[in-house]
Amino acid sequence: MKVPVDNKKLILIIVIVLILAAGGAGFWYWSQRKASEPKGAVGAAKAVSESVPEIQTNPGEKVPEINPLDRANPFKYINPLK
Repeated sequence: MKVPVDNKKLILIIVIVLILAAGGAGFWYWSQRKASEPKGAVGAAKAVSESVPEIQTNPGEKVPEINPLDRANPFKYINPLK
């Protein structure tokens, strides 16, 4: 027994299949493009450097000046070795 298929339903099914096929092709292209990034030591170094936070190597670099003699000294002497 054959069931009559409406033309609007057939067009809707074809459009859905085409959209799914285009989405699948786009996802495949995107995944292949992402995989073409440099591999090996250069790619690993780039990946690691992006995920490592910047570390301050000198913790005394941003220490405030708290010596009261520096503030109370009327003779301003600039130490050339500092």
